[in-house]
Amino acid sequence: MSVLLRLVLISASWVAIQIGSGYATHLLPLRLFLADGPLTRTRGWERGGRTYERVLRVRRWKDLLPEAGGMFAGGFAKRSLDTRSAGRVDRFIAETRRAEITHWVPVVLSLTFFAWNPPNVAVWMPIVGFLGNAPFIVVQRYLRPRLRALRGRIDSR
Repeated sequence: MSVLLRLVLISASWVAIQIGSGYATHLLPLRLFLADGPLTRTRGWERGGRTYERVLRVRRWKDLLPEAGGMFAGGFAKRSLDTRSAGRVDRFIAETRRAEITHWVPVVLSLTFFAWNPPNVAVWMPIVGFLGNAPFIVVQRYLRPRLRALRGRIDSR
């Protein structure tokens, strides 16, 4: 296979994996994202998102990332938040879980590149998958504890 053809196929595969994972998780029922699972639960070392703020300066760049939550019919656009609505905050929290899973799926699917690429090419795909999706995962993990705190303030009003 020529280098150009391989490059085109790899690029097209990444586009299909990214869009496909977004669409697949969009189709899953919201109830699956109402509580943290083993992957999405906040870890102690994250210190309620403060680790991402201090080490990665997430507040400076998070708004530069594209947001595609509303890309599919019935999706949830996360750019604006009604801070007075407990239901809206709860939905936003659930959608951060959905978005995090959406961005972990391509990392896992990157292993499929080993099925049709030489090892010296395929070995790079999980790295590319992780590096391309890590900023989005970080933002979700940063936002979720902050949204939980906001939800607590709404309850105390």
